[in-house]
Amino acid sequence: MLGVGGFKTAHPGFLTLLSAPKTPLGSRPRQKVAVKRPFYKKYPPGSSKNPINFSIGRYTISDELPKLFREANVLYWARALLTFAYEYIDHCVANSSETPPFHIPRLRFVEAGLALSHDHAQPGHKSKSMTMPRAGYLVEELITDDFIKYIHNMDCNPMLDPYEVGYEIAAFLACTQHIQYAKTGGLAFISDYQGGFEILSDPQVLTHPLVNNGKDVFGDGNIERAVSTFEKEHNCNKYCKWSGFKLKIYEAAKRGTETETDSAQDALE
Repeated sequence: MLGVGGFKTAHPGFLTLLSAPKTPLGSRPRQKVAVKRPFYKKYPPGSSKNPINFSIGRYTISDELPKLFREANVLYWARALLTFAYEYIDHCVANSSETPPFHIPRLRFVEAGLALSHDHAQPGHKSKSMTMPRAGYLVEELITDDFIKYIHNMDCNPMLDPYEVGYEIAAFLACTQHIQYAKTGGLAFISDYQGGFEILSDPQVLTHPLVNNGKDVFGDGNIERAVSTFEKEHNCNKYCKWSGFKLKIYEAAKRGTETETDSAQDALE
């Protein structure tokens, strides 16, 4: 097993498609992939819900498929939002009289697809298409880098400290949240940024309660409160503050600057 997350388990696998696409996923035979499947935690009878003492429970196919389709939908929209942020960044850089005083990391989300496992056709069945799927899986490109959690689902700031490996990427991704939030009119941004140094996986899209008339479209990880409080919680960093991006500096960053100034003055006194 590659790992256990809050909602899915990840397993190593191989993928061979009969007709190889041009996309990275399935472009060669026996490609190493990550095979993910939703689960729920099963606790021993009469025991408390210890965060460690549980076993993996699997959903029925009727419950599993909607969860997988929702995961794929989240990934689809996260890819669109990240692409949108990069298009805005590239536009600003191309039209600025000054070169950004920092390197812009280039990341993308994994290529992925849904796979269904079917039982063999029973005697008397004329076609295998008549069999019902017995399990579903989300198949993704395998991330071979060290897996890093850049931004937590309930936060809009880096999880990493400035001295830790990956901090610059985390700070940049926090800026993409700022861009997504600002340019969607405060309606949505990507959270739960995690993955390698070039490829990301398992995102969450957070939306304002106004989106879809308040009906959740992105699953249990969609913490709407995080969108409503973004301007109070987000701390603008050097990427956000570059004048070429023309982003509003939110109050959290201003309060942080004031606090740092006050602390410095106190130290001098």
